[in-house]
Formats: sequence, structure tokens, C-alpha cells
Amino acid sequence: MHQLSDYVLAVRTTGSPPAIEGVKSVDLVPGEDDDVIAATMAGLRASGLTAADFRSRVIFLAPESPDCLIPYAALCGFAGRRVDAYAGGTVLEFSRLDPKGEAFPDAGRPPGHLMWGQVGGPDAEGVPTVQVGSGSQQLVAPEAATVIRYAARLRMVPPESARDALATFVLVAALRRRSDDRFPYLSTGTEPVPIVKDDPAQGVDLEKLRREAGKYRQELRAGRRAADIVAPLPVSPHNQRIAEAKAVDVRTVLTRLGSSSDDENLWHCPRPRRHSNGDENPSMKVYGDNRTRCHRCDAEKVGPIRLVVDVLGVTPDEAASFILDSDRVVDMRTA
Repeated sequence: MHQLSDYVLAVRTTGSPPAIEGVKSVDLVPGEDDDVIAATMAGLRASGLTAADFRSRVIFLAPESPDCLIPYAALCGFAGRRVDAYAGGTVLEFSRLDPKGEAFPDAGRPPGHLMWGQVGGPDAEGVPTVQVGSGSQQLVAPEAATVIRYAARLRMVPPESARDALATFVLVAALRRRSDDRFPYLSTGTEPVPIVKDDPAQGVDLEKLRREAGKYRQELRAGRRAADIVAPLPVSPHNQRIAEAKAVDVRTVLTRLGSSSDDENLWHCPRPRRHSNGDENPSMKVYGDNRTRCHRCDAEKVGPIRLVVDVLGVTPDEAASFILDSDRVVDMRTA
């Protein structure tokens, strides 16, 4: 279990607790716009956060209100993944959760098209309403999983505590997952009966906020690519060797680290000591950009050099030598 002191960056918003000494903090304060999504995006832009910030351990310090879900949704969209949170005196390690909601069985697809559903709160007029357990007992009945998973649009009435609201939100988003988590509307449960699919009167569209934050991240990346072009510097032999090591097929590197594959893309993690089951099931996926990621160990995809550095505890130069020196089989873990 991580402690607050394990994080490099803490993101705060209005009403958040202070960051602890030694941890850098950034404030995401909403703007003045009456539109909640526009105001939150203005706060994200003014915060100065960059994609590079999320290469380190980042935690969201949640205010004690279910409205904490609004800046949290923006952070997840900007980071492109779940972000750990601190609420109710507890570190919530959402980034380490299994990203798949398929673990919860449902009762099958509804017989007709389900336009709207609601999770939490009192039964809503004209909207199928289901409940999930809160706190440590996050139980989901199959009938509830069907509504959460298959409703085209979902309202969520969160629990009152920030801790339970965040935990329920992450669970609901995972159940609705397709290629990414799909966020619900943040609702009070008192909105009028929805008439159309995209009804702005149903609360705060957290999925729209997630996508807007993701677009902003892409804007920052495009801005960096459009920077002034300067003449390339000569590549030193040292950097050339690092580049060659990065280009080696990550599958070859996984094999040299003692990993094995059940198929073309899923591999056993070469860090079984970090897995409660010793990595009995493959947990690493290989991507088309020659990077890989274990959803239990890695916050983001890693290339061959970073993988070797993490597994063997060596420097990048030593990792490059391990990758390129195929004629000399050296176990650098005992060297």
C-alpha cells in the first residue's frame, strides 16, 4: 500500500487537503464559466500540467465532497489512465486495479435498446435504477451490471463521502469499459426524465469531460511537434548504442529476461515477486510500437531499455549492453 510520501506530484482542487512536505503540488482550480465542463477545462489549462508529469507517481487529493469526481474525471482523461486518489485519510490505488470490468457477470443484454439507466440514489421516474455496494463491499448484482454496462447513457448518483464516491465511480466506469473506461453523468437523481440520448439536463457529462481533457493532451503534443526545427546534432556512439537497444524487438528482450508467452501478445511478467500469485496468468501485453506493459507493475507502456532497468536494477548503459550483447549470456541480477 502506497503512502502519500511515495508520490512525486499531488494535484489539488478547491477544498483539497494540503500536500505533505516534500511532495510537489499543482492546483487545478475551476474557472468562472457557468458551464462546469468549460470551467474545469479552464482550470486544467491554467494548472500547467503536462503529459510528462504523469510519467511519475501522481495522486489526486480529493476534497470531502462527491463533486471531487469532476476534476478527477478531467485528470483521468488528461493522463489517459486512472489516477490514484487520496480521500477519507486513505490512498486509493486506482492505477493498479485490473482495468477490465468483465469480472462482474451480468444478466445478459436487455431485450430492447436501453437508452438511459441510473446507478445509485432513489428510484428515478422513467429510468431503470440499480444499486452497487459502497466502501469495501463493492458488490454488483447481475441485473445491476446489465443496466450499468449496456445503457447508452448512465446517470450516477454518488455516495456522500468522497472516498466511496471515487470507488463507485471507478467501478462503474470499468463496468462500462469498451476500449477505455466510459464515464457516467454525475447526477443528483432529481433530473427530469430524459427524452433524448444526449440530454444536457441529466447532470455533468463526465465522459464528455474525459474526452475534452484527452483532446487537450493531444493539443499539447501537437504543439511540441510544431516547435521550431533545429539542425540535428551528431549522434554520439553512446546514444547510437542506446538507440540500437531500443530498436530490438521487445519480445526478444522478454525472452532473455526469462519470460514466456501464451500467445503472440500476452506474456508472463519477469517480475513475479511483485505479483501475489507469482504471475500465474500472463499479465503483460506487447504493443505495436515495440513497447509492453504489465497492468500490475507499470503505470504506462515501457520500451526494452526501461524494462531491463526495472527488472534487473541496472543502469540504462548496462541495460543496453544486456540487450545487444547476445553472444554473452550474463545474468546481471547476480553480477
